Amino acid sequence: MPRSRLLPLVLLALAPACADDSGGTGATGVSPTTLPPTTSPATTVDPDPTTTTGASTDSATGGATSASASTSGGPKLDVGSPETTAASTTSGGDKGCTAVDLLFVIDNSPSMGKYQENLGAAFPSFVDAMFGALPPGTDLHVGITTTSFFVGNCSESTVNCKSQASDQEILAHYDPPTDGDNGENGGQGRLFEHDGKSFFAANTSDDPAALKGWFTAAAIAAGETGCSFEMAAAGAGWAADPANAATNAGFLRDAGAVLLVFVLSDEPDKSPEPVSQFVDKLAAAKQVCGGIDCILAAGLVSDFCYDNPADATLKTFLESFSAPPITGFIDGDPNDYAMVVGDALAGAIGQKCDEIEPPA
Repeated sequence: MPRSRLLPLVLLALAPACADDSGGTGATGVSPTTLPPTTSPATTVDPDPTTTTGASTDSATGGATSASASTSGGPKLDVGSPETTAASTTSGGDKGCTAVDLLFVIDNSPSMGKYQENLGAAFPSFVDAMFGALPPGTDLHVGITTTSFFVGNCSESTVNCKSQASDQEILAHYDPPTDGDNGENGGQGRLFEHDGKSFFAANTSDDPAALKGWFTAAAIAAGETGCSFEMAAAGAGWAADPANAATNAGFLRDAGAVLLVFVLSDEPDKSPEPVSQFVDKLAAAKQVCGGIDCILAAGLVSDFCYDNPADATLKTFLESFSAPPITGFIDGDPNDYAMVVGDALAGAIGQKCDEIEPPA
């Protein structure tokens, strides 16, 4: 018989404040955040390297607002109706994952320190919600990679979410791991090593304190020394490529394992290769499980750039997987981070876990 699971009640509490701009919900019952388009020019200049978000950010509130967003700015999270969220997830018995792998792609260029701290502060509540949404005994792997693919001078500027560097300059700051290891911790899609671990292994039957402590410290330790030619999609894709097996071995599981890719970045994605190549790398690592059907995406991103046609790479990447991504504004109130890295995301992972086949 199928097992059912009641998703966190906070989803229902959030629902009245959220408008469903998508006309429906995704496979997880959670619709993506809709970030308001902006047309006013914004210029950012990276001394060596990076910058801040565009001019549309409300400096008084720390985030953009819309008619259906909270008046204090930050993410607008559409969580669907009670029927699609809290009623139940109705897979089980012959369904259900045994593992969840969480890959955080963290922008480590200058300007990112406060956002890394905010993510670290929100992570413990997410762990609590995830432990509640997953069956006891589910294995977890949590790892971090960065957006950096170059060591050296990375001075760059963006205008209206488009890099002012030429295609040749962008390629000159893209060293894929197939060209050799440049030695940067967490660079080129390698997992970021912290406190002697390249990723943290835990179990939903464990005390979560150690996982919370490791990730919070690791997210901040990622730092601000990375290249300002931020390449989030490339970081995620190369994390799954055999070229990084020496550092990433054992992190990603295939059969019976859900993969979440979470991006934290305040800048446009300058990944120089087609997004499909990075999606294919991740799907290939999940071939037995079901490819993209076993992958979820989420992120805290620039409210100015995410829906800007000049910066299609990151949005295209996050929307390439099995359900609409859960996204929020990186410049929102830090308290709003918990709406994205919290119960809704944990519930989406729990639902996806119920949908996939366990390993044979």
